[in-house]
Amino acid sequence: MIKQSFVGIFLFFILNFIAMFLYPGGTIIDSTTEGYLFFYNFFSNLGEWTAQNGMDNFYSALLFNLSMLILALSYTLFYMSYYKFFLDEKRSKIFIKISIIFVMVSMTCFVLVSMFSAENATFQLHVFFVKIAFRSLMLYSIFQSLAIVYNPKSSNTMIFSNLLFTIILFFFILIMEFGPNPFKDNQSLFIQVISQKIIVFSILIYFYIQAREILKITE
Repeated sequence: MIKQSFVGIFLFFILNFIAMFLYPGGTIIDSTTEGYLFFYNFFSNLGEWTAQNGMDNFYSALLFNLSMLILALSYTLFYMSYYKFFLDEKRSKIFIKISIIFVMVSMTCFVLVSMFSAENATFQLHVFFVKIAFRSLMLYSIFQSLAIVYNPKSSNTMIFSNLLFTIILFFFILIMEFGPNPFKDNQSLFIQVISQKIIVFSILIYFYIQAREILKITE
Protein backbone atom coordinates (compact mmCIF):
# COMPACT_ATOMS: atom_id res chain seq x y z
CA MET A 1 0.00 0.00 0.00
CA ILE A 2 2.90 2.36 0.70
CA LYS A 3 4.92 1.85 -2.49
CA GLN A 4 1.93 2.48 -4.76
CA SER A 5 2.14 6.09 -3.54
CA PHE A 6 5.08 6.75 -5.85
CA VAL A 7 3.02 5.51 -8.81
CA GLY A 8 0.11 7.77 -7.84
CA ILE A 9 2.37 10.82 -7.63
CA PHE A 10 4.04 10.00 -10.95
CA LEU A 11 0.71 9.48 -12.75
CA PHE A 12 -0.70 12.75 -11.38
CA PHE A 13 2.35 14.63 -12.63
CA ILE A 14 2.39 12.99 -16.07
CA LEU A 15 -1.35 13.25 -16.70
CA ASN A 16 -1.39 16.94 -15.81
CA PHE A 17 1.70 17.60 -17.94
CA ILE A 18 -0.08 16.06 -20.94
CA ALA A 19 -3.30 17.94 -20.08
CA MET A 20 -1.38 21.22 -20.06
CA PHE A 21 0.08 20.39 -23.46
CA LEU A 22 -3.41 19.66 -24.86
CA TYR A 23 -5.16 22.69 -23.34
CA PRO A 24 -6.34 24.93 -26.23
CA GLY A 25 -5.95 28.29 -24.53
CA GLY A 26 -7.57 31.16 -22.70
CA THR A 27 -7.45 32.42 -19.11
CA ILE A 28 -10.22 33.82 -16.93
CA ILE A 29 -8.91 37.31 -17.81
CA ASP A 30 -7.95 36.91 -21.48
CA SER A 31 -9.72 34.41 -23.74
CA THR A 32 -7.32 35.11 -26.64
CA THR A 33 -4.20 33.50 -25.12
CA GLU A 34 -2.87 30.32 -26.74
CA GLY A 35 -2.14 27.11 -24.90
CA TYR A 36 -1.73 26.61 -21.17
CA LEU A 37 0.05 29.51 -19.45
CA PHE A 38 1.72 28.09 -16.35
CA PHE A 39 1.60 31.40 -14.47
CA TYR A 40 -1.90 32.47 -15.54
CA ASN A 41 -3.96 29.28 -15.83
CA PHE A 42 -5.27 27.44 -12.80
CA PHE A 43 -5.13 23.67 -12.59
CA SER A 44 -8.92 23.88 -12.59
CA ASN A 45 -8.84 25.28 -16.12
CA LEU A 46 -7.58 21.88 -17.24
CA GLY A 47 -10.73 20.28 -15.88
CA GLU A 48 -13.14 22.48 -17.83
CA TRP A 49 -14.82 20.67 -20.70
CA THR A 50 -14.81 23.91 -22.67
CA ALA A 51 -11.57 25.91 -22.53
CA GLN A 52 -11.56 29.61 -21.64
CA ASN A 53 -11.12 30.45 -25.35
CA GLY A 54 -14.37 28.62 -26.16
CA MET A 55 -12.76 25.55 -27.77
CA ASP A 56 -13.46 21.95 -26.85
CA ASN A 57 -11.24 20.75 -23.97
CA PHE A 58 -12.42 17.14 -23.68
CA TYR A 59 -9.06 15.35 -23.57
CA SER A 60 -7.41 17.79 -21.19
CA ALA A 61 -10.41 17.68 -18.85
CA LEU A 62 -10.51 13.90 -18.97
CA LEU A 63 -6.83 13.62 -18.04
CA PHE A 64 -7.08 16.20 -15.26
CA ASN A 65 -10.14 14.59 -13.70
CA LEU A 66 -8.50 11.17 -13.94
CA SER A 67 -5.37 12.52 -12.24
CA MET A 68 -7.44 13.87 -9.34
CA LEU A 69 -9.18 10.53 -8.87
CA ILE A 70 -5.87 8.64 -9.00
CA LEU A 71 -4.15 10.91 -6.48
CA ALA A 72 -7.10 10.82 -4.04
CA LEU A 73 -7.31 7.02 -4.29
CA SER A 74 -3.54 6.64 -3.98
CA TYR A 75 -3.39 8.80 -0.84
CA THR A 76 -6.36 6.96 0.71
CA LEU A 77 -4.70 3.58 0.12
CA PHE A 78 -1.42 4.95 1.48
CA TYR A 79 -3.10 6.25 4.62
CA MET A 80 -4.74 2.89 5.32
CA SER A 81 -1.24 1.58 6.00
CA TYR A 82 0.42 4.78 7.20
CA TYR A 83 -1.87 5.35 10.19
CA LYS A 84 -0.91 1.96 11.73
CA PHE A 85 2.52 3.44 12.45
CA PHE A 86 0.93 5.65 15.13
CA LEU A 87 -1.15 3.11 17.05
CA ASP A 88 1.43 2.09 19.67
CA GLU A 89 1.54 5.41 21.52
CA LYS A 90 -1.68 6.53 23.26
CA ARG A 91 -1.62 10.25 22.43
CA SER A 92 -0.33 9.62 18.92
CA LYS A 93 -3.15 7.12 18.37
CA ILE A 94 -5.80 9.65 19.41
CA PHE A 95 -4.50 12.37 17.12
CA ILE A 96 -4.05 10.09 14.11
CA LYS A 97 -7.62 8.82 14.44
CA ILE A 98 -8.90 12.40 14.44
CA SER A 99 -6.72 13.20 11.41
CA ILE A 100 -8.26 10.28 9.49
CA ILE A 101 -11.66 12.00 9.59
CA PHE A 102 -10.31 15.20 8.08
CA VAL A 103 -8.15 13.55 5.43
CA MET A 104 -11.11 11.45 4.23
CA VAL A 105 -13.27 14.59 3.99
CA SER A 106 -10.46 16.34 2.10
CA MET A 107 -9.90 13.50 -0.38
CA THR A 108 -13.65 13.22 -1.02
CA CYS A 109 -13.89 16.95 -1.69
CA PHE A 110 -10.93 16.86 -4.09
CA VAL A 111 -12.77 14.19 -6.08
CA LEU A 112 -15.87 16.40 -6.07
CA VAL A 113 -13.72 19.31 -7.27
CA SER A 114 -12.98 17.28 -10.39
CA MET A 115 -16.63 16.31 -10.81
CA PHE A 116 -17.88 19.90 -10.56
CA SER A 117 -15.66 21.91 -12.88
CA ALA A 118 -14.93 25.64 -12.64
CA GLU A 119 -17.26 26.37 -15.56
CA ASN A 120 -20.16 28.76 -14.98
CA ALA A 121 -22.86 26.14 -14.36
CA THR A 122 -20.95 24.45 -11.53
CA PHE A 123 -18.54 27.22 -10.48
CA GLN A 124 -20.06 27.83 -7.03
CA LEU A 125 -20.00 24.12 -6.18
CA HIS A 126 -16.43 23.88 -7.45
CA VAL A 127 -15.26 26.74 -5.22
CA PHE A 128 -17.21 25.33 -2.24
CA PHE A 129 -15.53 21.93 -2.48
CA VAL A 130 -12.11 23.52 -3.07
CA LYS A 131 -12.44 25.48 0.18
CA ILE A 132 -13.68 22.48 2.18
CA ALA A 133 -10.92 20.29 0.72
CA PHE A 134 -8.09 22.61 1.74
CA ARG A 135 -9.55 23.55 5.13
CA SER A 136 -10.00 19.86 5.95
CA LEU A 137 -6.47 19.20 4.73
CA MET A 138 -5.25 21.93 7.10
CA LEU A 139 -6.98 20.32 10.08
CA TYR A 140 -5.66 16.92 9.04
CA SER A 141 -2.14 18.32 8.84
CA ILE A 142 -2.39 19.88 12.32
CA PHE A 143 -3.59 16.68 14.00
CA GLN A 144 -1.11 14.58 12.08
CA SER A 145 1.68 16.91 13.21
CA LEU A 146 0.67 16.21 16.81
CA ALA A 147 0.57 12.46 16.13
CA ILE A 148 4.05 12.60 14.64
CA VAL A 149 5.51 14.69 17.47
CA TYR A 150 4.15 12.32 20.13
CA ASN A 151 5.35 9.20 18.31
CA PRO A 152 8.90 8.34 19.47
CA LYS A 153 9.51 6.40 16.26
CA SER A 154 9.00 9.46 14.06
CA SER A 155 12.05 10.75 12.22
CA ASN A 156 13.17 14.37 12.31
CA THR A 157 12.40 14.57 8.60
CA MET A 158 8.79 13.55 9.25
CA ILE A 159 8.42 16.20 11.95
CA PHE A 160 10.05 18.99 9.93
CA SER A 161 8.26 18.22 6.64
CA ASN A 162 4.87 18.01 8.33
CA LEU A 163 5.31 21.30 10.18
CA LEU A 164 6.60 23.02 7.03
CA PHE A 165 3.69 21.70 4.96
CA THR A 166 1.22 22.92 7.60
CA ILE A 167 2.73 26.42 7.46
CA ILE A 168 2.67 26.51 3.63
CA LEU A 169 -0.93 25.30 3.61
CA PHE A 170 -1.92 27.94 6.17
CA PHE A 171 -0.52 30.77 4.04
CA PHE A 172 -2.14 29.33 0.90
CA ILE A 173 -5.55 29.39 2.58
CA LEU A 174 -4.95 32.98 3.67
CA ILE A 175 -4.11 33.99 0.09
CA MET A 176 -7.08 32.06 -1.30
CA GLU A 177 -9.49 33.68 1.17
CA PHE A 178 -8.07 37.20 1.56
CA GLY A 179 -5.77 37.62 -1.44
CA PRO A 180 -6.58 39.60 -4.59
CA ASN A 181 -9.54 38.61 -6.74
CA PRO A 182 -8.11 36.65 -9.72
CA PHE A 183 -10.88 38.03 -11.96
CA LYS A 184 -9.70 41.60 -11.35
CA ASP A 185 -6.52 41.78 -13.45
CA ASN A 186 -3.50 39.76 -14.57
CA GLN A 187 -1.42 40.68 -11.52
CA SER A 188 -4.11 39.37 -9.18
CA LEU A 189 -4.52 36.27 -11.33
CA PHE A 190 -0.76 35.67 -11.26
CA ILE A 191 -0.69 35.76 -7.44
CA GLN A 192 -3.54 33.29 -7.05
CA VAL A 193 -2.26 30.93 -9.76
CA ILE A 194 1.27 30.88 -8.34
CA SER A 195 -0.03 30.20 -4.82
CA GLN A 196 -2.07 27.31 -6.19
CA LYS A 197 0.91 25.87 -8.05
CA ILE A 198 3.03 26.09 -4.89
CA ILE A 199 0.49 24.24 -2.75
CA VAL A 200 -0.10 21.52 -5.35
CA PHE A 201 3.60 20.81 -5.70
CA SER A 202 3.94 21.02 -1.91
CA ILE A 203 1.26 18.33 -1.55
CA LEU A 204 3.09 16.07 -4.00
CA ILE A 205 6.46 16.57 -2.28
CA TYR A 206 4.87 16.09 1.15
CA PHE A 207 3.19 12.88 -0.01
CA TYR A 208 6.50 11.60 -1.40
CA ILE A 209 8.39 12.36 1.83
CA GLN A 210 5.70 10.69 3.94
CA ALA A 211 5.90 7.51 1.87
CA ARG A 212 9.70 7.50 1.74
CA GLU A 213 10.14 8.07 5.47
CA ILE A 214 7.64 5.46 6.56
CA LEU A 215 9.29 2.89 4.29
CA LYS A 216 12.71 3.72 5.77
CA ILE A 217 11.41 3.29 9.31
CA THR A 218 9.29 0.16 8.88
CA GLU A 219 11.45 -1.88 6.49
